[in-house]
Amino acid sequence: MTGLSVLFLAGCQSADDSDRDSAKDKEASAQQVQKQTIAKNKTKWDAQVAKAKKIDVTSIGETSSYVFPSSIKKFKEAKSLLIKGTVVNYEKLSYIHDDAYTKASIKIDKVLLGNQKKLEGKTVTLILHGGLTKSSDYLSDKNDLEYNGVSVNPHSDEELYIHDTDAPLPAIGSSIITDINYVEYDDQDSTAFANAMRLNKIKTKTVYRPRAEQFTLWVKDAGAKEYVLNNENQRNNADPNDLSSETAFTKEINDAYNK
Repeated sequence: MTGLSVLFLAGCQSADDSDRDSAKDKEASAQQVQKQTIAKNKTKWDAQVAKAKKIDVTSIGETSSYVFPSSIKKFKEAKSLLIKGTVVNYEKLSYIHDDAYTKASIKIDKVLLGNQKKLEGKTVTLILHGGLTKSSDYLSDKNDLEYNGVSVNPHSDEELYIHDTDAPLPAIGSSIITDINYVEYDDQDSTAFANAMRLNKIKTKTVYRPRAEQFTLWVKDAGAKEYVLNNENQRNNADPNDLSSETAFTKEINDAYNK
């Protein structure tokens, strides 16, 4: 090999190394910006929540029945879109009577199952249950001055924080794993949820929601080692005779995706 060839190869190697270093620098810079944005968003949201009256509710009815995947194999059979993402921000939804929903900005870090790899690295909107709302909206058809043990003024604009213990809002900055579907409704859909989307100018098939956030949403807080079931009431339920027990499923999720 001539001296000129050696210099040429060395130059190419140097250029490749420089490109890789530049890509790493850009990625590190983007991660730092995201970290700062998340910290700012968390501080703002937590301050809003702290000022509101917290009301604990449950969304799983005692006599209700639910169908949801109970293993990764079932996710695959259902052709589920399973994602791992980071909670970037929350925004309250308004004008919803007798309920509360929140717009969650989720940075999709990885598509774990499904054919939507194009979503990786993008930020999407998930509609989650609970969150901030006005007393006059949430208690629109009530006159009592107490609700679930909390003193309220149902005809005022006081802020409430609806904490669904079956589907609590994960902390901003935490990592979540869940299966998601498009929010879909048509002109004939008169359900309370569809009406809430219309009132908040959320068009059909533009945002997502978890398929069953009470059962198939796992969260890993910043600094935690493993994902836990987001449902506070079922998180530690290990009863093998209870169909809502998901401790084995949670272990399977961690074994497969906690990397």
